[in-house]
Amino acid sequence: MANRVSPSGLPLQNQRIQYGVDPRRRAKRAQQRREKKRSGKQFRNLVVVLVIAFVFLFTPAQEHVNKQFGTWIDDLWRNIAPAHEYPSASEYTLERTIEIENWDAGERSFVYRLPIPIQRTNRGVELSTFDRGVNSDMAVSLQRIISMNVGPSFSHIQVPVASEQYLDANSALDMGDGFSTVHWPVKGPGNEKCEYVRCLIWMGEIPANSVASMVVTYEVQSYAYAWTSDDTISTTIAGQSSGMNPSNSGSFDDLMRPGWVKSNTQLIGKEHQWYNRGSPDGGDNWAIDGDHHLVRSTADNLIASLPASEQNNIYSFAHAAFIHVRDTIQYSEGAPYPARSGPVCLAQGIGDCDEQSNAWMSILRVKDIPTWYEFGALTSMDHYKWEAHAWSVILIPYDDDWCNSNNINLDSCYLEGSVDVVNNKWLLHTPTAFSEFLEPESPQGVAPDEFYKVMSINAYQYNWIEYWDTVSGPINTGGTFKVPLIIGE
Repeated sequence: MANRVSPSGLPLQNQRIQYGVDPRRRAKRAQQRREKKRSGKQFRNLVVVLVIAFVFLFTPAQEHVNKQFGTWIDDLWRNIAPAHEYPSASEYTLERTIEIENWDAGERSFVYRLPIPIQRTNRGVELSTFDRGVNSDMAVSLQRIISMNVGPSFSHIQVPVASEQYLDANSALDMGDGFSTVHWPVKGPGNEKCEYVRCLIWMGEIPANSVASMVVTYEVQSYAYAWTSDDTISTTIAGQSSGMNPSNSGSFDDLMRPGWVKSNTQLIGKEHQWYNRGSPDGGDNWAIDGDHHLVRSTADNLIASLPASEQNNIYSFAHAAFIHVRDTIQYSEGAPYPARSGPVCLAQGIGDCDEQSNAWMSILRVKDIPTWYEFGALTSMDHYKWEAHAWSVILIPYDDDWCNSNNINLDSCYLEGSVDVVNNKWLLHTPTAFSEFLEPESPQGVAPDEFYKVMSINAYQYNWIEYWDTVSGPINTGGTFKVPLIIGE
């Protein structure tokens, strides 16, 4: 996900922004992806050739094989294809470095908003899930932030993460660099606050031709979880026993079930146009647009492609949309500012992580399905490299019969699951995802602005660099599991 911050202050024409890895590392990664794409396609072609050879060499089996050919290919590919490998649980210390360089001849003021990461559960940030009358099921922890510390060159200021404590601007703490402070205010509008999520405000006056630095360290415990019982991963992990599939998914009518489901459908799902970034001419530019003709025709075609028994099934439709975006949109870095909308991503057939999320969520909004953003960072199995990342969350009610048979009150009988299209993670959380910002309720989705537009600086010439490193760990436990790699991603 490329940086798309549009800092407030002086004109943009003389400003230069850099975010993420340096150009040499980016070029190296691009070369590695091209090589992986070529080798992956060659490997799959070889597998297909071998299976076809089997069909033609063993003629007595031809009729049987022809009937099962598609199933065999899928099973074979699941077992031997390249795959992402993930740990079941991981503990590590993540270090994040933010540098703002002021190239002007005078000192310049800046404000930087850093979200305080969430304590993520399988029900968003809630501590319980299914209400069974006498008691409620405890939510499963997916990400626990043990500590968060900040400082100019080493992190020595402890930031409260487990409890909602606040420090206003009048009591801000000196960073120790001589020109900046930090505080974590109550939520609300204003330059020294965050309106929708808990955050840390770093602000000050950068001297001429100087650099402001903030080092942030997070101690993290993270766990794998699946909201689906479908056979999409190589082993059993938490969540699958109560996971969803087409047989226990609710229908589109269930989106109006009283309680939390109906309120989310009315506040989010029925808002087909979501998160207006605006355009230079002052018009609308919705990131998610379920009213666009291309999006609506795509949704209609996907429903028509489903078996008749599943054309009113939320799970089946959402999964079909996931497969469609995953398989037809080419991944691309270096995306424009602002990010491509869902319709543009579908029309151009190209997009990065948040743009493909825009496309998938646009299709779902056609049918009033509540979806929202999740932002953070993503790493590899060994936690060697990190990149800023964006993905989606979906709300799906379970079928009434399944809820009643499991003694679950209908108003709590639903899932809120993560969906990461570009990494083929369908209703799956992996310990390699660091969740920083879970979109809260806001009018027509204006809250993501707090994640994208994190900084303002009153400088003509400056540079902003941010990078991540694992400085301790990972300590992986509980074994590993695999998710098929999408060739060409």
